[in-house]
Amino acid sequence: MYQHTLILSAAKAHIPENVTIDFVTSLMNRGIAMVEYFGPEIDNPECFVDEDMKAVSETISYFEFFFDTEESIDYDSLNENEVDQLLLEQIKKSANIEIKADEKDIVVYL
Repeated sequence: MYQHTLILSAAKAHIPENVTIDFVTSLMNRGIAMVEYFGPEIDNPECFVDEDMKAVSETISYFEFFFDTEESIDYDSLNENEVDQLLLEQIKKSANIEIKADEKDIVVYL
C-alpha cells in the first residue's frame, strides 16, 4: 500500500460544528480550493512551517486528506482537475471516513 497526503487551501472558510463529507466535497466542487501539497505522507509537517508561514496560515483554511492506494501515483503528472477527480474517487471508495475539524481547518482520513 502507498500512503498519500493531499492538502488543499482556500480563503478562511466558515467550518460548521458538525462537518460531513458532503460539506467537504461541496467546497471542492465550488472550485475554491487549490492544491498546496500532493505527495507521500509527511512525517512531521511542523518541521516545515516557519513563523511567517504561521501568520499567513491564520487567514487560510486547510483541508488535509490522508489515504492509501494499492498503486503508486505519479504526483507530478496530474493537473488540479485530475487531483480533484482522484480524491472524489477515493472518497466514494472509502467505507470508513474519519473527519476532524476545528474553527478553520479540516482533516479527513479515508
